[in-house]
Amino acid sequence: MQNRKPEFVPDKAKWRIAATVAAVAGIFTLVLAALLIINYVQIQATKPLDNPELLKLREQLAASSEQDDALVNQIRALDLLVRKAFFTSQAQLRIGGRLLLAGAIVFLAAFRLAARWNPKTPVPGGAPDSAGYWRVLAQSKELITGVAVILILVTLAAAYMTPTDIPAPGAEMAAAAEPAENGTPPGTVAKEFPTWEEMLTQWPSFRGPGGFGVAHFTTAPTQWDIQTGDGIRWNVETPRVDFNSPVVWGNRLFLSGATEDVREVYCYDTETGELVWRQALPTFPGTPETPPKISEDTGYAAPTVAVDGARVFAIFATADIACYDFEGNLVWGRNLGVPENHYGHASSLLAFEDKVYVQLDDSKQPRIMALEAATGNEVWVTARKKISWASPACPPTPFGFQLILASELDVDGYEPRTGKLLWTQEGLDGEVAPSPTISGDVVFVANEYAVATAVRLSGSNEAPQSEIIWQWEDALPEVSSPTNSDDYFYIATSLGEIACLDKQTGEEVWLHEFEQGFYSSPIRVGDRIYAADLQGTMNIFGTGKEFELIGAPGMGEPVYATPAYLDGRMYVRTERRLICIETHDGN
Repeated sequence: MQNRKPEFVPDKAKWRIAATVAAVAGIFTLVLAALLIINYVQIQATKPLDNPELLKLREQLAASSEQDDALVNQIRALDLLVRKAFFTSQAQLRIGGRLLLAGAIVFLAAFRLAARWNPKTPVPGGAPDSAGYWRVLAQSKELITGVAVILILVTLAAAYMTPTDIPAPGAEMAAAAEPAENGTPPGTVAKEFPTWEEMLTQWPSFRGPGGFGVAHFTTAPTQWDIQTGDGIRWNVETPRVDFNSPVVWGNRLFLSGATEDVREVYCYDTETGELVWRQALPTFPGTPETPPKISEDTGYAAPTVAVDGARVFAIFATADIACYDFEGNLVWGRNLGVPENHYGHASSLLAFEDKVYVQLDDSKQPRIMALEAATGNEVWVTARKKISWASPACPPTPFGFQLILASELDVDGYEPRTGKLLWTQEGLDGEVAPSPTISGDVVFVANEYAVATAVRLSGSNEAPQSEIIWQWEDALPEVSSPTNSDDYFYIATSLGEIACLDKQTGEEVWLHEFEQGFYSSPIRVGDRIYAADLQGTMNIFGTGKEFELIGAPGMGEPVYATPAYLDGRMYVRTERRLICIETHDGN
């Protein structure tokens, strides 16, 4: 027996109800669709955090030469309000999308029912062609339905495409972290930051305190034997092969490592070499599902981590940056936006006072930024002209501490608290990886396919000035960063040359050729220079006017990273191992 299609009998009461519901649902859907589309257009036209008042306050802070805590707190409060407004807007967006869909379904259902229950049969209105009339009527209904469906789809697409996230503030990530075993709330770390004198006695960043290649202690060992263990306190295998260097604070040493899928931070006991903790970063808003392309010579964990006495900061090729306390608890983390960088992000972090500095080498938007060390919140950001693969240094100069950066074009000095550009000098070219150094009032940079350039600083703290005093174009470094003594600058090249240049004149004092090249950066330790070559020989020579080789002990395998030099100890990351060497018997 064939099922019969249900028949709709014209009913005036039902028709009125259905028609009223359709009218109300239609108006509701149209108004809601308009609001969602307007919201989409507004979000696309403006960046949530580019609130004019917030930008104005940040400009005031950048222009201020004094620390203004009241202004900083005002910026934080307004930033919080902006974020709350943004997330409230996103919650409303999600609710609006659901209501739009429900309203549309109600409208279409009521519209169809009203047509069925219409007590007045449509009349052709005098048209002789009744078949044409009904065809036009049916097409009109389909047209109304089609327009409604398209409008709904467009509106839902706009709602779906509206950005629903902004850079997460570090405090939010801290709140998401698990409590520490000792009951300390996550993210609870001391607000105080170490003094420069305290930093000098540690190895807080790539190339030591201030990041310019000079050790504070003068007691690093000169003799050891990897094979017999003589002079070796401990020697352990690292979890991964990476190129970042060890940093040390107190009895803790930190490294990082990464693959396409994993980004990790490692903490070691400096007394025993024991791996105290190993933490894998979670994903943050913005962490890419597909890792960026990098070269094998860079890897995913080229940047060296930084410490400030209470926290360790790590950044990776994805631009995921994370802060852990010394117990391994996540304090904050965020993604800064994957940089467009054909070798992979390589610039190391630098912690100074209450900030951590990020030189983000993005070809589209190169910039230097300061994050609040305690929270990860942005303090300031300053655009740069060009990128590099070098790392920032923050040495004391005769005109106060300056943040000094090298790019593919120039060397620049910035005010560390505000990001204000203090001076700039063009003198570099090519793909710059070596970082700056400074001796007294002379800043020195060098790079292969460019010229070595010495820049003298003058003026005052408020108005520092700079001028190029000499340039030199032989034996230039590819990766290794230069170091200095009171009278000379030292360059180590990937071809195995080490050049000593007069600081005042740029004249070549001596040039020595070794059998192997250098990626690891030479470090001055008192009156000696330590330079580890690519085969793992630690060449130790004096800082005198004549080349004098003091020793050349081996590390057993290639060395790419730059060692850390503390009082009577040296921590070396070789290709696959981490080694602590210490002085004994007076050497």
